[in-house]
Amino acid sequence: MATHIRHETDLGFTIIADPKDYHVDYTIYDMVTADPILWQGSDGFGMTDRLENAEVYLHGEVKWDGCSNWHFDEQDRVMLHGCSKSDVQRFGDVMALCWEWTAELCLNWAWFVDA
Repeated sequence: MATHIRHETDLGFTIIADPKDYHVDYTIYDMVTADPILWQGSDGFGMTDRLENAEVYLHGEVKWDGCSNWHFDEQDRVMLHGCSKSDVQRFGDVMALCWEWTAELCLNWAWFVDA
């Protein structure tokens, strides 16, 4: 199955989805700017316009039955930070977006999963 990329500029994240038969793996990058799209460089000191050189913000999976598992890579480096309610709310929003996207990408998504 093909890898998919979404630039969610409203949330400030880029999402890479790697669908499997019974789950979808997600890797999520925090945008520093949306126009042009730039991410924090993996060297930790600068910005990059190349996703392959960007620092992973969080990663995880959503399974066929709606269960999901997430790891905040950013928290391994520093505390998660937000200056407003909307800043911290977007963490949940991006995971919810991935959950919804899984229903489209996962071939064996369970029809009975309740949103």
